[in-house]
Amino acid sequence: MRPENKPDGQRRSFIEEARRRQIIASTVEVISEVGYGNASLARIARHAGISKGVISYHFDGKDELMSQVVIQLFVSGAEFMAPVIMAAEGPRAALHAYLASNLRFIDANKSYVAACGDIVLNLRNPDGSLTFATVDGEREVIAPLIEMLADGQRLGEFGEFDPTILARLIRDSIDGVAARAVREPDFDVRHYITHLTRLYDAATTKGLGP
Repeated sequence: MRPENKPDGQRRSFIEEARRRQIIASTVEVISEVGYGNASLARIARHAGISKGVISYHFDGKDELMSQVVIQLFVSGAEFMAPVIMAAEGPRAALHAYLASNLRFIDANKSYVAACGDIVLNLRNPDGSLTFATVDGEREVIAPLIEMLADGQRLGEFGEFDPTILARLIRDSIDGVAARAVREPDFDVRHYITHLTRLYDAATTKGLGP
């Protein structure tokens, strides 16, 4: 995988970063149109109006390009969500912000989410193991949520429950909404924000949790 910095220690130029973003955006669109298996570098290059050599200059092959598509989605999601969650006052408000910002990001990036889902289910390491759909990957994703729930318990704002199990349930709910939003063009994600917030409010309330 190419380093974030050039060999001389300088960061990529604005033009180089813009080109990488263009290639990633074209990759998302091609996967959305023809699926992961048919998203060749040649097809992506044609879609972007560039040569395969330009893609090879910026990415060390298809696997790195696909990995960067997924990584950039997580980075963009974190940049979107973090300020909203950090601005929340108290664990319960933070949980509400976590749910709402997750779902709003999904709603605004359905094609990107769909493409990443396709990559996650197909991209494999040289030994044949999945690159992203791993137990360790799941732990990394839900670790901040587990900590948020545990903080709420320590502060006496949440009731008794297993933070890890509830974090997994929350992530499963969000991922389920993402899958449905991708399948159903008219799916109203905002309607689900209200219902999921009520559901997990009840699950974390003292005397009402699991």
